[in-house]
Amino acid sequence: MSKEFLTVSQLNVLIKDVLNMGFPQALWVCGEVQQYNRSKGKKHVFFQLVEKDPVTHDVKACIDLVIWEGRRSYIESVLKKSENAFELKDDIEVKFACRVDFYPPHGKVRLTVEDIDPTYTLGKIAQEKQRLIALLKEKGILDKNKQLALPLVPLNVGLITSDDSAAYNDFCSELKKSGFAFEVSLRNTIMQGKSCEADVCRGLDILSRKKDLDVIVITRGGGSISDLSCFDSRLIAEKIAAMALPVLSGIGHEIDVSVTDLAAHTFAKTPTAIAQFIVNQVAEFLQSLDEKRERIVSTSQDMIADEKQTLKDRAVDLQSGTTRFLKDHNAKMIRLMEFIKQRPALMMKTFSQRIEEQRKIFQKTVHQRFQKDKTNLEGLEKLIGAFHPASTLKRGFSITRREDGKILKDFTQIKLNDTILTEVFRGEIQSRVTSMTDSPKVVIPGGPAQKRDGK
Repeated sequence: MSKEFLTVSQLNVLIKDVLNMGFPQALWVCGEVQQYNRSKGKKHVFFQLVEKDPVTHDVKACIDLVIWEGRRSYIESVLKKSENAFELKDDIEVKFACRVDFYPPHGKVRLTVEDIDPTYTLGKIAQEKQRLIALLKEKGILDKNKQLALPLVPLNVGLITSDDSAAYNDFCSELKKSGFAFEVSLRNTIMQGKSCEADVCRGLDILSRKKDLDVIVITRGGGSISDLSCFDSRLIAEKIAAMALPVLSGIGHEIDVSVTDLAAHTFAKTPTAIAQFIVNQVAEFLQSLDEKRERIVSTSQDMIADEKQTLKDRAVDLQSGTTRFLKDHNAKMIRLMEFIKQRPALMMKTFSQRIEEQRKIFQKTVHQRFQKDKTNLEGLEKLIGAFHPASTLKRGFSITRREDGKILKDFTQIKLNDTILTEVFRGEIQSRVTSMTDSPKVVIPGGPAQKRDGK
């Protein structure tokens, strides 16, 4: 054996020289980023690039990388200028231009990053997303929640978002601005990062067990494509499909549509927009009630007007018919009187008897006619009386107004200690609201059941 030897440092320098000769230029390397987040706040970024098995997702190979401080700002500017800008973080596929480097003091091979191809990452994300969408469509998962009926008055809303986010404030502010009695049950949830997917699914499970909810809303503000990638989730889509309540989404991405959006019953681009959708649902229902009320009032008024006109027409017919009848019989009486003057007493007696008979017939006829018309008038009077508001009050109904005289149509128009005025059949009652309870289900003929939430 040769007695010549190398020290470790000499060997490592030799290895470095060999590698530099073997890889004289930068080369493009693809892989998945790992341990990137641990370098946040530091000048240089040390992390790993790994290759995973496409089936088992086990790590097949890995190598250390470094982005020096001087190159870091350039890499970040490239990402910001790219279409659908994103930030480097763990678990995303990237394509780096790197130089192979060997660090002699530690005896380790590593890659120094010089450039990045953002289109590769965006393409990978898009390919994975389209593959997932095709799979979910094939299984019918994207349509299941859409088959649920959206409640007519979705006032009780389950909300999945971060409680200190602008999305939460924008959503609740829009509901409050409507003036409707919305009740929001918030489940404070992590809305980005590795924990987002599992936490959103837990939030859906928790809210699904809560009674009296009408819909569940998943919402967050805008962000980069990597920030929102957790909502391109198979688990979230499958959880939404299994829900018994309509799930609405308002993921704040103005350009793209997430898998969560596609699986939801209805989606909008922003938290404010999905809140406006819910407000419009309630407003449209109330408008339909107003239209039905107006149709009922208009129809009742038309019926009353028609019956009044019919009564007037019959009164005129009765008056003219009576006048003609009396006039005809008066003329006949005059003719008979003239005839009697020219006949003997016997004839006078005979005609007197006939006159008496005619008088009785006349009285009977007139009496029968008056009785018939009286019966008709009484029936019309009862019909008119039945439609009169006073008759409604007499049957036990009442009209309740606020202190300013406005009729109460909705449970939400009053609050505790308000003064209300109740009009009954023979007077008016003044009351003060000391307690408020849920009203029973009200069934409107020709329409669906409605339950007002008095909380």
